[in-house]
Amino acid sequence: MKRNINNVFVIAQKEFADNLWSPRFWVLISIFLLILFSYSYRTGLGSSFTDVIQIIAVFSPIIGIALGFDAVTKETESNSLNVLLTHPVFRDNVITGKILGSMSTLLLVVFLSVSVLFGTNLLISGKQASLLELNRFLIFAIFTFIYLLIFLAIGILTSVISKNEVDSLTYGISAWLNLCVVFGATIMIIASIVTGQSLFDMGNNQQFRELNFQLQKFSPIYHYSEVTSGFSDLSWGGGGETGNY
Repeated sequence: MKRNINNVFVIAQKEFADNLWSPRFWVLISIFLLILFSYSYRTGLGSSFTDVIQIIAVFSPIIGIALGFDAVTKETESNSLNVLLTHPVFRDNVITGKILGSMSTLLLVVFLSVSVLFGTNLLISGKQASLLELNRFLIFAIFTFIYLLIFLAIGILTSVISKNEVDSLTYGISAWLNLCVVFGATIMIIASIVTGQSLFDMGNNQQFRELNFQLQKFSPIYHYSEVTSGFSDLSWGGGGETGNY
């Protein structure tokens, strides 16, 4: 039992180190942090913080998927997984170790992102950090980490079931597009068809609003939007309505 746990941590450390030395990871995180900084700067000048949350909700899942889509397939294609399994290491130890390593990397991403948000907010506003603000950003970081874990899990799942990295990445990107980009608009169209209400005249239709509200709950972006901004959906075309029905 102790040997299995040690094996898991060794694999987790290797996965974490591989991620940190990956140019792909740093290109992604650099672009994301740059976009996040620009929107945070606008927020400090008076724009809504909801814009920042929308950027995180829509684009940060790509990082989770990028960390997981080749977790298993890259080992399989290089035959290193077969070599590894000839040692006293079980397949579930390998997957568990890779999950822990990717989770550690994701935790670093969240820390950097929240640091950019918090630092930019203090820099632009000129205010001193209060305990209340620190607690708010800490809670925000926790919910963001949980949200990104969902997409990391999707990435690792596609890596397990796919034969190569291309297929795994395709499945992961498809999941991201459907859940974070077009989900809100798709649900609105479905609700419009079911209720017979035109998309251009639906603001006062309670049946449409209720159906749309209930269907949005199938997407993780809905729950993240609710707890961080109070809006029921921040995906493009989703309406971004408050969850009071």
